[in-house]
Amino acid sequence: MESKNIRGQSLKQANLNSDLENAIAGSSIAPKLAITLLFISLCFFAAIFTGLISAAISLDFWLRIQERIESQLMGLVVIAWLISAIYQSLSKSLLTVIAGLGIALIVQITLLLMGFGGSISLFFGRTVFTILAGWVIYGLVFCLIRLALATIDVLFQKAYFIKAIGFVFIILAGVMGWLIAIAFEAPELSLPIKITAFLSGIGFNIALGLGAWIANRRRKVPWNHPDLFRTWALAFGSWGGTSFHNLDISKVNFKNAKLANTDLRARRLYRTCFQGVTGLERARVDSRYLDLEIPKVQKLLTLGCSEEADFSDLNLRGAYLQNADLRRIDFTDTDLIGADLRGADLRNAILANAQVINVDFTDANLTGICIQNWNVNSQTCFTNVLCDYIYRKLDDKGERCDRFPADRNFQPREFESLYQEVGNVVDLVFQEGLNWRAFAFTLQKLQIEDDGLGLELKGIEKRGDLWVVKVTHNENIPTQQVEKRLYASYEYLQQQLASKEQIIHRLLGITEELSKRPFGNNFSITGSTITNLAGSGQIEYHEAAEQVRSLVANSSEPVQVTATVRTLLTQLQGQNVANTAGTQAELIKQVLLTEAEKDPVFKQLLLLQRQQFIDAIPSPAIATAIQEAITQIS
Repeated sequence: MESKNIRGQSLKQANLNSDLENAIAGSSIAPKLAITLLFISLCFFAAIFTGLISAAISLDFWLRIQERIESQLMGLVVIAWLISAIYQSLSKSLLTVIAGLGIALIVQITLLLMGFGGSISLFFGRTVFTILAGWVIYGLVFCLIRLALATIDVLFQKAYFIKAIGFVFIILAGVMGWLIAIAFEAPELSLPIKITAFLSGIGFNIALGLGAWIANRRRKVPWNHPDLFRTWALAFGSWGGTSFHNLDISKVNFKNAKLANTDLRARRLYRTCFQGVTGLERARVDSRYLDLEIPKVQKLLTLGCSEEADFSDLNLRGAYLQNADLRRIDFTDTDLIGADLRGADLRNAILANAQVINVDFTDANLTGICIQNWNVNSQTCFTNVLCDYIYRKLDDKGERCDRFPADRNFQPREFESLYQEVGNVVDLVFQEGLNWRAFAFTLQKLQIEDDGLGLELKGIEKRGDLWVVKVTHNENIPTQQVEKRLYASYEYLQQQLASKEQIIHRLLGITEELSKRPFGNNFSITGSTITNLAGSGQIEYHEAAEQVRSLVANSSEPVQVTATVRTLLTQLQGQNVANTAGTQAELIKQVLLTEAEKDPVFKQLLLLQRQQFIDAIPSPAIATAIQEAITQIS
């Protein structure tokens, strides 16, 4: 494909081309050379000044006894600070200056006590001023050289030759500084004094240049983020380059483009493709839309994979990661809203608390992902995803746990059917528990009164102390209107149910058989009481039904299901109703069949969550009985 040369162009929104595959952006050679010449010139003149001061320090030692102490102390403090600045951050190296000032003052006090020097205040003031002035000058030149080196790294991919030229200029500047210092002194200076001053002039400059280079190498400047030198180097490096500043470059295809020295501070980068891009680390970017300033994010977007696994708590909003290798990457608390993850390999990735609203997972592999408290919506697309199983929680060590399904794999498209949200859905939240019967009557009543609503139960789940019921409806009817009618009808029927249950049953054509009748092979039921055939134990039907319904509603919480099963079995044994695993399983099966027969809503929920429900049951006998009941009613 032919490359598009857009070097040096300041693009506008109106003429922005969305297909910039293989484009060559950045700056031409002229702006790069101009910036390089500017920095070499600045460093050269600054180094003349430091060479002059360094030579003067040497001359003070030989010629001016009065200034000897201050000059030598300044030189020692600067040397100590420079060593510290190479191996530590600039802020920490300030401690060296403070310590140096303290030691210098102690030395001065000692000398004054020994009879050297004049006025104490003048002596102290002169010493402090000399040390601070020298440190400020050397410090500024040191930082200037570091910035120059960082900028050259941004401007040129291979910059060894240019750095070598700059280093030669720094040495020459030291020589010029020495010559200026000598010119101010008497011409009859001895050769040893001149040589010492010469070595001092170029020696300090060499130390500054090498120190700046070593400091940048140790801290990987300008490639580490955040870093002040990186920020300024990228700003200088993008001067005269291609500019997308403040543009909306959503869905622009930069595949295999060259973007070094480009201003990419765009206001929006929704699904902008950077795959195969070179030079993104040398482009000027910001984090207004997503965390594009972070080097590992740049590598992920350009390479489609990452050696680093920790991408937690980042902003990857709208990131283009089609076909990316994201195996085992930790996206905990990460904002992935609107990301393009089509065809991505997310096996064993952690998406706990991740924002995956509007994410496109089409054809992605989600096997083994952890989805604890992830946030999805109806626009999150799971079409044709590959997924054998998932994990629903993280343990205290941050490891995935609570495998689902527990002892099998998902059937093809089963994950999609379970987790794909529907757009026209109402979320009904009940804070004080859910009256199952009142809600069942509500759904049936509205289905009979207005079949145009298209009401259908999508699911019921328990979130802490809240019950959330999802109901889909006709997409042509506003969700708020459907929600209002459901809540109003539920409140009305809940009130009526308490005092007029039989009237409501007759209105809906539901009758109860109150006479004694068989209830499976080992039980009978009279009115609302279940009794075993031996007549030795009984339980109220509504108690058993409530706990069985709770098992279905909490099927997404295996721990809660296990606790409820134990409670129910303990009650059945304690009341001598069912003492064996077989009779206990049969009783639960009969309650399920009865509830499903008289409550279509419960039946629908049971069928929707059948496999999840069965997988959550800890007892094999009960799980088999539940499977038989579901097979019988389906």
